[in-house]
Amino acid sequence: MKCLAITTSAISLFATGALAQETPVSNEETETIVVTSFGRDYLANKGQTSAVGLDLTQLETPAAISVISQDLLKDQQVNNVDDALRNVAGVTKFKTGNGGEEKFSIRGFDASQSIYKDGARINNANNASNIPSTETANLERIEVLKGPSALLYGQGQPGGIINYITKKPELARSTSLEFIGGSFDFYKFEGDTTGAVPGTNEQLAYRLVVAYEDSESFRNEVARERLLVNPTLAWSPNERFNLLLGYEYIDDNYTQDRGQVLDGNAIDGYRYSNRQDEEQFFGIPGWNENSTTESTRFYAIANAQVTDFWRVEAIYSQTENDKTNFDSSQTFLNFADGTVIGPIGGDPGDENIVAIQPRKSIGTGETSQVTVRNFLNFTDGLGFDHEILASYTFEEFKTESTIFRGRQNVEYNIATGEYSTNLSAIDTTDPTFVQPTSTIGFILQDRGSDLRQDFEEQGFNVLDYITLNDQWAVLIGGRYSEFENGFDDFEDDNFSLRGGVVYTPLENLSFYASYSEGYSPSGGFLDLNDEQVDPETSVSYEAGAKLALRDERLLITTAIFSVTEEGTPFIVNPFDEEGNLTPSTELRFDNIGEIETSGFEIEIVGQLTDDWRVQGGYSYQDNEITKGAVDPSDTTFTPGNTLPGIAENSFNVFTFYEVPVADGDLGIGGGLFYQDEVFISTANEGTYQEWAQVDLASYYKRENWKLQLNISNLFDEQYRQAQAGTTSDPAAAIRVGTAAPRKVIASFAVEF
Repeated sequence: MKCLAITTSAISLFATGALAQETPVSNEETETIVVTSFGRDYLANKGQTSAVGLDLTQLETPAAISVISQDLLKDQQVNNVDDALRNVAGVTKFKTGNGGEEKFSIRGFDASQSIYKDGARINNANNASNIPSTETANLERIEVLKGPSALLYGQGQPGGIINYITKKPELARSTSLEFIGGSFDFYKFEGDTTGAVPGTNEQLAYRLVVAYEDSESFRNEVARERLLVNPTLAWSPNERFNLLLGYEYIDDNYTQDRGQVLDGNAIDGYRYSNRQDEEQFFGIPGWNENSTTESTRFYAIANAQVTDFWRVEAIYSQTENDKTNFDSSQTFLNFADGTVIGPIGGDPGDENIVAIQPRKSIGTGETSQVTVRNFLNFTDGLGFDHEILASYTFEEFKTESTIFRGRQNVEYNIATGEYSTNLSAIDTTDPTFVQPTSTIGFILQDRGSDLRQDFEEQGFNVLDYITLNDQWAVLIGGRYSEFENGFDDFEDDNFSLRGGVVYTPLENLSFYASYSEGYSPSGGFLDLNDEQVDPETSVSYEAGAKLALRDERLLITTAIFSVTEEGTPFIVNPFDEEGNLTPSTELRFDNIGEIETSGFEIEIVGQLTDDWRVQGGYSYQDNEITKGAVDPSDTTFTPGNTLPGIAENSFNVFTFYEVPVADGDLGIGGGLFYQDEVFISTANEGTYQEWAQVDLASYYKRENWKLQLNISNLFDEQYRQAQAGTTSDPAAAIRVGTAAPRKVIASFAVEF
């Protein structure tokens, strides 16, 4: 088998994450490490993690941190972050629209405000629709930090944060190419090349990651074409300074797919009906397929070792997104009783009709962030070691969109698959008349421009990790944040605390307890009296243990936790008097009261033997509304009820075993992913059934090439996904997520 010999400087200089880079290693250090082609290690990030901002190992960190390595993504042939994050205990995937709306919960709370890339926020409640879905080809790893994280990240939801770490340049020259194809006409190419720039005395390194996807879907009419180009440069003129420059371009063209619907109405209740099948697409053919998002991201990370005990890190990130969203979503036939599927007035042939509302939005989003971090390491007069992080962060977000909506709905017959519109001859002469197909037409009205977001946030924080002796350490810190919404002159501020203690009785065993606070400003949300709603606040208590086995090649983490959020805002007028979705400028909110999640988690990651690796976890979550309310639409948020989509029990395990075969290695693996039944809506009147999905994987690798075959959802399990947040029964009934059926993916990869 082909091997590559590289020095430690080739690994350490540029392969760090954006939030906590290790001090650069001297170029004169020549310890040799042998790296096998296509080697795999699920615990690849054994040392420092970036999630808490300090250079701490997992055993030293008083928090539950889950890391998904690039090797696990490759073994599972993951091509979207939805499938990647199912490997983390306590993370739940919500239904999305097949666009840029990445929707997850962590420990029972929506994490839409808490998604980052290289430490910079890329998603929050108000700009979710203006970003492309994350491409996995350039991801080095994914880190999930559980619990409120206001001290490091400012505003965010209490369950935790998701941070995508992208690939960085390395000095050792290497190139990999992979060709992927599979079910539903899925085709993808990934290329990755890195190395030292010739003639720079190994002071300058480059990396270029490209990916192109052309795919369809098990859903009728749904397709995607996406291009990623991500060049990066890393410069290290000496052992005390390094600079990383990166540019990421994503061009994403896709079909907006709002999923399925539930049968029934608000009076008799809702249910999934056998009148439909998993492949049905409700959107308008020739319309939704025109959706596109173009995203550019420039980022720079500089590290300077000022003195032996003081290091400064500066991070800059600028992202611009342009999105044109062609949408046609299911709505109600009868708003009075919330009927989704016919009959309409009992007319023959109308019993299978669903109303489809045409829409279009043209949106832009700009996000910029500047962070300066000071890292101090010293021993005080009492003999205690301090690792201090003192930082300042400035974030600016701005999103704007122009909304268009059809003056009349399109009718879709779920039995025949036919569309129809009620148009007069004069309608077709209207200058705003649109005709996506020969049989479908509608008048598209301009609803005006909507500045959804224009805010700034700045924060100052100090975090001190104090090592008292070989067994005890404490973490304490605080952050002051200021928030300003320039759109409606709203200001807010917050002070958040974080603390923890770590007890390490053995070198490979630690126990911890922690307390953390979080907040999320109202963002200018108005109530029915046009006054600002209250901000959300949250607190988390957590205790756990971490055990490293097999020379730190296997890590077991357990945690018990309690997270409480107060002041959660919910929409009180989701629909207008005609049953149409309320324009975003007219939405009004109120505070639900209090939500709490208590639970237990366990994760195991790493090598069971030299040839057998595993990543698994189990999560128990007791999520409930502890203080309720009734909104003007008589949607009851009853104390004791559970938020939609949150499973009480979930389980995941994926494992791979390698054996030598014919001068190469044969790998055989698979996984099991399980989730309890979940409630459809906050009313808790209906549920989606529990499900268990089995995946299989295998590969054969020899020297510098590899053939791989993956089968996901082996037994063709059908299950559905709920919407995030405080969803009412009617709102949940018109957008239902559908799991993908059995899928086969084959790939060929070569490294040189």
